[in-house]
Parts: sequence; structure tokens; C-alpha cells
Amino acid sequence: MKNSVDIKMLLTAYEKIKTQGQEIEFGKQLDDIKCTESHDGYSVSLSDDHVSLDIHFHNAYHFHTMNEDPDSVINQTKAEFHNNNEAQIQDFIKKLENLTDKY
Repeated sequence: MKNSVDIKMLLTAYEKIKTQGQEIEFGKQLDDIKCTESHDGYSVSLSDDHVSLDIHFHNAYHFHTMNEDPDSVINQTKAEFHNNNEAQIQDFIKKLENLTDKY
């Protein structure tokens, strides 16, 4: 199942965490969302305790959840849920939306 996540909202949330969040060991944190970026800046990650989201160059992105089957994860150019827990992903997206509205 493909999702229809707004990549602009994801990147806006990342930017707000990066500029307004607290320093943590490997990045920044704002509320309970953490962000990190690759050393070359071509990919960023957002995560909470249940979901992580990798955003790559050309706006390709991939969600990972606590119950994901590692054998089902493959490289891709479009965002897909694979065997992820869709409810966890929807909750995570809502957290990101709330964060962008709050800050």
C-alpha cells in the first residue's frame, strides 16, 4: 500500500527539530521526535520510540516500525509501507504535523 505523505511537511518538521531542538548524542530532539542527518547531508532521519523515517535525496522516503519484517525491506525509489504497522506510521505522521503547527 502506498501512502500520500506530504514530503514538504516532513522536511518542515525536520527543519524545526534541527533549529529548535535540544542537542542529543547523535542529533537533535524536539518533544519526543529525534532527527539526525548523514555526514554528506543527502539523507535525514526522524524517529520516535516506535517509528523511524529515512528521507533520502530526491525525496525518496521509507518508514520503519517496531514490527517490521527485515526480510521484506528492499531498496526503493517510492515510499511504501511494506509490512510496517500502518497505525504506528499514521500516529507518527500526526506527531510531525502537530510539531510543525506547534513550533
